[in-house]
Amino acid sequence: MVLPRGCKKYYRDLFSVDGMQRAQTSDRPRRLIPDLDRNGRIVVAARTLRSFGFGLNSVALGLYLAGLGLPGLDIGLIVSAAFAGSLALTVIIAGWGDRIGRRRLLMAGSALMTSAALIPLVSREPLLLAVIALSGMIAVNANESTGLQTVDQALLPQAVPDSQRTKAFAFYNLLASGAAALGALSVGLLPHIGGLLGLTGADIYAPAFLAYAAIGVMTVALHARLDRRAETGERLERRLAIGPSRPIVARMSLLFGLDSFASSLSVQSYLAYFLAARFGADPTTAGTLFFAAGLLATMSFPVAGWLSARIGLIATMVFTHIPSSIFLIGLALAPNLAIASVLLLARSALASMDVPARQSYTMAVVEPRERTATAGVTSLARAFAQVPGPALAGSLLVPIGLGVPLVATGVLKIAYDLLLFAMFRSRPAPEEVRTEPGPEASSGGR
Repeated sequence: MVLPRGCKKYYRDLFSVDGMQRAQTSDRPRRLIPDLDRNGRIVVAARTLRSFGFGLNSVALGLYLAGLGLPGLDIGLIVSAAFAGSLALTVIIAGWGDRIGRRRLLMAGSALMTSAALIPLVSREPLLLAVIALSGMIAVNANESTGLQTVDQALLPQAVPDSQRTKAFAFYNLLASGAAALGALSVGLLPHIGGLLGLTGADIYAPAFLAYAAIGVMTVALHARLDRRAETGERLERRLAIGPSRPIVARMSLLFGLDSFASSLSVQSYLAYFLAARFGADPTTAGTLFFAAGLLATMSFPVAGWLSARIGLIATMVFTHIPSSIFLIGLALAPNLAIASVLLLARSALASMDVPARQSYTMAVVEPRERTATAGVTSLARAFAQVPGPALAGSLLVPIGLGVPLVATGVLKIAYDLLLFAMFRSRPAPEEVRTEPGPEASSGGR
């Protein structure tokens, strides 16, 4: 990965002894770890654990479905059911999130992760697998796209000063991405663990689903420790608590929905399936490849924070996203596993840099009391757009060719980026607006 100018020095300074000492005593933007309060640390820790489970299960599920020999239509049905469950959870959060309470929502969502333990019991029945996926907490992507992330997105800004909001999202996503990468790498252990347990065939992936369920139990315990500051402190009279920000939230929701629909055509579970079906990738190879991809995504988050401070949040979202889509299109056309691996890694180095910028921008352009509802509505748009994608890909695109969903994803994402830049480049986040000095300032106050 070729880093932007100055990034090499950023990493060198950051991890040097002097750099770490400066980070402890300085409030400069280069400081990596934000000043999170207790609730913020709990949210980050729980997301890190969940991400390990998502990284492990999104790859294991794709290999598991390939091992079962299920056709593309059944796979699309299962993934669409997972997105439909996430949509239902997001509807609840968007409409009644602050009434129910963020703590209760996070605990309930974590508890739903335990439903993954049932997957090995109904593995030969695609319809039953789809029913389990309707819980909304079955991992099909390493970058979690469940309703719980919506609650995190609303809670995290109040856990840090406004000046550290983007940094907090970058740190939150950095740890999550690193944990997801380790989860993907752990897939390579499943054949050995399955062998020790006497499992064969697709059943060697069963321990992954049990581990995922155990992580759900651990995160329930973590979220139970959130205190009153996690809530907004007010009971909203209207179901949709968005007032002045409604027009911009509507535009963002439409665009984020387009991006989400594009992503749903080729989720990580499908990428793992694609590598196994097209190139015969084994669990160790697939796990190692997605681990490396996750590491590159993890490294990209501090770069995203650094870059957004210099060129702005919108520019960071657009100009890192378009090249990643081009690499994804190239992956679909790759003639062998070696070239496919290079393209997948190149895409991973850029594909997630828009995430902290998007989250920070969304929370920056609305009023603080509108943040929970805004996070819910934009996530609802993303969740709604995800539902039909896998089913359409399985029934229409996959029969044409395994790489066709990847091409469709890349083309639609490029369209999203161009529309985003055209619609929002003239509306920067409040902290990016530079006030022009008046006559007094320019003359030194005289």
